[in-house]
Amino acid sequence: MAATPLSKVRVRDLCARCAVERRVFYYHFKDKYDLVAWMFERDYAQAADGRAPYSAELYTEAHRRLWERRGFYRRAFEEDSQNAIWRYLLQFSVDANEQALKRYLGVSALSRELAFEARHFAYGNVGCVVEWLSGGIKATPAQLAAEMFACMPATLRKAYAMQAG
Repeated sequence: MAATPLSKVRVRDLCARCAVERRVFYYHFKDKYDLVAWMFERDYAQAADGRAPYSAELYTEAHRRLWERRGFYRRAFEEDSQNAIWRYLLQFSVDANEQALKRYLGVSALSRELAFEARHFAYGNVGCVVEWLSGGIKATPAQLAAEMFACMPATLRKAYAMQAG
C-alpha cells in the first residue's frame, strides 16, 4: 500500500507477491478489507498484552503502534467503501464502549441516552485518530490518549476505571 491505494490492491496480486495461493488467502480472510481489519486487531491485541483493559496506557500503546504503521493505516483510512477500515474501527470502538458500560451498570441493554453516549464518544475518537494519522492533529500517542480520556463522558470514565482497576 506504499505505492497503491487499498481500493486498487487486488487479492491475486497480493497473493502473487507473497507466494500464497488465493484459496489459502480466502481460507483465512473474506477479502482484503478483512485482512486489514485483522492487522488492526493484531496490533490492538499486542498493545493490550499485559496492560489494564480500557486504560490510558493501553490507548497510548495502541496509538504508538498505529503511529509506527501510519503510512499503512493512513492509506487504509483513505478508503471509503462499504468495508472501509474506519467503519470497522468505528464499530470496534462503539462495541468496546457499550460493553464497558453494560459491565459497569450490570445491564444487558443500555438506555437510548447511554447508547448514544457510547456511539458519540467512539465517533469522536475515531475521527480524531484518522485526522491524527493524516497529520491534522499534532500530538504524541501519549498526548492523544490523554486528550481522549479528558473528553470522556463521566459514566464511561467510571466504567473504564472499573475495568482497569
